[in-house]
Amino acid sequence: MADFFDDNTNIPEEEDDDIIVLHNEATDKDEEFYHLATLDVDKRWFIVMKPVEKLEDIADDEVLIYEIVDAENGESEFAPIEDEALLEKVFDEFMKELEEYEDCDCEDCDHGECDCCEHHE
Repeated sequence: MADFFDDNTNIPEEEDDDIIVLHNEATDKDEEFYHLATLDVDKRWFIVMKPVEKLEDIADDEVLIYEIVDAENGESEFAPIEDEALLEKVFDEFMKELEEYEDCDCEDCDHGECDCCEHHE
């Protein structure tokens, strides 16, 4: 799981490895997104992202969620989630993980790798 961030202003500049660049075919421009989380839900993988810069079609409190699928060339691709129930389930899991992350008060661990918090057991 990647780091969680409250908003764009709390992200350290050195965290460039948590930035994903996607090409927007509609505008023919590359856009940067913070990689907020990678989730395993029902043995399928999903990515949660938030734009680095304000985009007019994405509200400040919204995130993008895609399923990570294997392409025919063997590489991974991000696929839109068409099933509203699945999208809601993945979002709920993201919110649960985010809440657990924020509740953890340990300072010396990489959240998810420590054994000092009961939610990691």
